Amino acid sequence: MKSYYFISGLPRSGSTLLSGILKQNPNFYAGVYSPIESLIEAVIDIITNTENNFTVTEDHRKSLLYGMFDGYYKHADEPVIFDSSRAWTRKTNILKELFSYTKILCPVRDIVSILNSFEVISSKNPFYTNKLTEYRGNVFMRCDGMMDKEGGIIADPWMSLQEGYAFNPEMIMLIEYEKLCKKPEEIMKEVYEFLEQPYYSHDFENVEYSNENFDKVCNLKDLHTVRKKVEYKPPKCILPPEIVKKYKEMNMEFWRTGYKPDADIIQKLDKKFIEYK
Repeated sequence: MKSYYFISGLPRSGSTLLSGILKQNPNFYAGVYSPIESLIEAVIDIITNTENNFTVTEDHRKSLLYGMFDGYYKHADEPVIFDSSRAWTRKTNILKELFSYTKILCPVRDIVSILNSFEVISSKNPFYTNKLTEYRGNVFMRCDGMMDKEGGIIADPWMSLQEGYAFNPEMIMLIEYEKLCKKPEEIMKEVYEFLEQPYYSHDFENVEYSNENFDKVCNLKDLHTVRKKVEYKPPKCILPPEIVKKYKEMNMEFWRTGYKPDADIIQKLDKKFIEYK
């Protein structure tokens, strides 16, 4: 019987690197992204919005969702599965009901570095339209788009992460990208302790991971390719100073400021974005 854990958090913050490290463990299966989160949402909506809403019991719904996990990962021989989606942090209540033991690993990184990382990887693919962040006329428009609270590729998981951390903080481990790169063994020991799994001695000099098919869909070559050696080598910042100043002043790195989750988090998030429109 398989056990299911999850990887979520912020984009360009080390989730691919984390998957590459985890999958060195012969008992672990870890991928970049799966459609299960979207499928679960669709199934729940379909049942809820038909006459079956009153005939399909809660236990039956749970069985359907269990079956989706087991069916999707039927090919995997490993007993421990790590499923990845940026949206899992807004479904912590569902995951808690399905898998009472489960945890979510959430890599994080300062917002300026995430914006810069997207611009750097896009600049390396200049002859293709970036389908992941949507092509916009200039760097200011692209950054505003990524930080749009109505579905921005950075803002959306940032808000979802705070939602999950407010609702079920005991399920979530925040992993800073810089710390993972600089002290991989120390951080991974903390990960195993959090997961309540026996530690596996990883080789941080030979991490391998890539997903060419996913990257082709996004028109971003090497989007999910990690260096073999785990080390901290941030790219040169290519963002204009005005953008750097704007997002540094927003202080969105809540994990560094003694953040205490509370019931008004969504209203506070709205207020923060409105202030910077």
